[in-house]
This record gives sequence, structure tokens and C-alpha cells, in this order.
Amino acid sequence: MAKASRSTDKQKKKELIAGLVGGGFVCALFAAIFGFSKPIHFLIGLPLSFLAGWAVSVMARPLDTHKKAPEQNKDPIPVTGNAYADDMIARGQRLMKEIREEDEQIPDAHLTEQIQKLDEVTDKIFRAVAEQPGKAPQIRRSMDYYLPTTLKMLSGYRVMDERNVKGDMAEKTRRQIHDAMDIVVTAFSRQLDTMYQADVLDISTDIDVLETLLKQDGLLENVMRRAPRSAEVPAEETKAEEAPAAEQIPAEAPFSPDFSAPLAGDQAQAVLQQAKKQ
Repeated sequence: MAKASRSTDKQKKKELIAGLVGGGFVCALFAAIFGFSKPIHFLIGLPLSFLAGWAVSVMARPLDTHKKAPEQNKDPIPVTGNAYADDMIARGQRLMKEIREEDEQIPDAHLTEQIQKLDEVTDKIFRAVAEQPGKAPQIRRSMDYYLPTTLKMLSGYRVMDERNVKGDMAEKTRRQIHDAMDIVVTAFSRQLDTMYQADVLDISTDIDVLETLLKQDGLLENVMRRAPRSAEVPAEETKAEEAPAAEQIPAEAPFSPDFSAPLAGDQAQAVLQQAKKQ
């Protein structure tokens, strides 16, 4: 907060100096053109100079491209009574408060969006630990390293922005911080999912046990027997319906003489004549 106050004081001094220079320039220009020989000149020149100085001081203010996070009325996280869990939650909340304070001094819309997401995810993580203090060890590394490192990165970004550091190295560092913030948000989202993974497995196990018990008691089979069978068609009926259709018009098979069996004289003659006709 002290750093923010010093930055605000510097900005006010810049605005004051710019206003004085602008007002003095207009006053000197007015005196050069009209002079201050008559009272009317003072009545016009001085207010005009004052107005010009005020306009210049306003123009000297930096554009506020920083979009502040919307105020959220969150319910306070209850104390669990578990010293370890409460310490983890309190430490995480202090770190997130400092991260939000750094965000207020960094005019970067992308970082602001990522910090808002991180704030939402960490709040859910803290509430999960408050509901089940046994999960506190899962967030120890996040509180001891991940969040402090994130705060350090944002502090460095803010310092470069305040000192107006330029150059390829500075731009590369800013891009790296942007990419790192994306990774941090993704990592905390996955950690939140992991914290509820055991609960999801317990629910799946309960469903499997429920189905097994229903089958053992014969209740699940009764439900299956009551299912409509209108869509089921017995295979025998299908065959019975298809059989007459196949016998409606018997196809005339082509003549194929069988020379493997002996034939009588008349039969042999008939066969040979029919073969010649074909």
C-alpha cells in the first residue's frame, strides 16, 4: 500500500507541473498578443490561463486501461477448528489479497482476467478444505510455493511497468509472465478437480453396490421384465413369414445332364437330342 501511495503522489506532481506549464504558456501568449494594460485583460487572461492549465493537467493523467475486478460479496469461509487446515486457508487468503493488490497497479487486461479466474478457483479450494479439513495437506505446496511464486512474478511485472522498462528482454519477460499465469490457472483448476476425485469415486462405488444389491434381491430383474417388448420380434415368426415368399415362384433351373449315371437307350437318345438343341 505504501508503494501505491508513493506512485500516486508522483503522478499528482506530474499533473501539477503540467498544469502550471500549460497555464503559464497560455498566460504568456495572451500577454504577448493583448498585454495586461487594462483590467479587462486580467479578467479574461487569468481565467483563460487557469482553464488551460487545468485542461493540460487532465490530459497529463495516464489512461486507465486496467479493468478492476467486480466486487463480489463472498460468504466468509468458516473456521474449521483444525489448526493445520485453518493456517493453510488463512495463508492462501493473505497471498491472494496481495496478488489482487498487485493486479490493481498493473494496467493489463489479460493479467486481470487470469487473476480473477485464479481468485475464483482458489476460493473454491479453500472452501473445499474448510468442508473437509483432511484435504489440507493437498494444498500445502500451493500455499508454500505456487502462490508465493505467482505473487513474485506479478510484483516484477508491476515494477517493470512503473519504471517503464523497454527493450526485447523486458518484452520477453512480460510474455513469459503471461504464459506462466495461464499455466498457474490451469494447474489450480486441475487441483480443484483432484480434490473432489475421491468423492466422485465414492459415489460411483455406491452406485455399483446399489445395483448389486438390487440384483440379489431380484428387484432389478423385475424392473427389466416389465420393460416393453413391442420392438422384439421372435426369429421363428420372421422365418415363417419369409418362407412362403421364397416359394411363391419357383425358378426354372437350366438343363444340366448327368452323365455319371448309366442311361437306357431311349433315355440316352433323348438326352443327346436335347443337348444338341441347346
